[in-house]
Amino acid sequence: AYFTYTDTRRVSGVSMTPTLEEGDLVVLDHVQASQISVGDIIVYNPPCSDIGSSVIHRVVNATQAGFITKGDNNGETDQAGPYPIAGTVTFSCISGKVVFVIPYIEKLADLPYGANYLLAALIVILVFYSECSGKRDEGEGSETAKGQA
Repeated sequence: AYFTYTDTRRVSGVSMTPTLEEGDLVVLDHVQASQISVGDIIVYNPPCSDIGSSVIHRVVNATQAGFITKGDNNGETDQAGPYPIAGTVTFSCISGKVVFVIPYIEKLADLPYGANYLLAALIVILVFYSECSGKRDEGEGSETAKGQA
C-alpha cells in the first residue's frame, strides 16, 4: 500500500499495553474518515483530547458524530472513563491511523553515546539484508519449482 502522507508519534504511558509499549514509535497514515474502522488504532489531538496532548487509542465504535475510542489497557472508553472527553472523537481531531509500529526505538536514546548509533545502523543493515535476501530466495525457489515441473 502507498501512503499519501505519513507522520510518527512516540508512545508514552501504558493505556495501550500490551499492544503498544512506552517507547514504541508508531507510523501514521493520514487517511479519510471512511478508511477508519472499528479495531484500528488512531491518534487524536485536542480539543477532542482533554489531557492537552495527543492520544493513541483503538476505535471501538463508529457513529455518525465520530469515533468511540478506548485504550487496550483501560476498563472504559475514553468517553465514559474517569477522565471522559467531551464526546466522540471527530475526524477533524484525528492525526492519522497507526499503520506500523517500531518497538522500543526510543530506548536507543538511553544507550551510551555511540552505542545507540551503532545499534541503529545494525538494525537498518539487518532489515535491508532481510528484505534483499527474502526476495532473492523467493525468486530462486520459483526457478527450482519450474525446473522440477
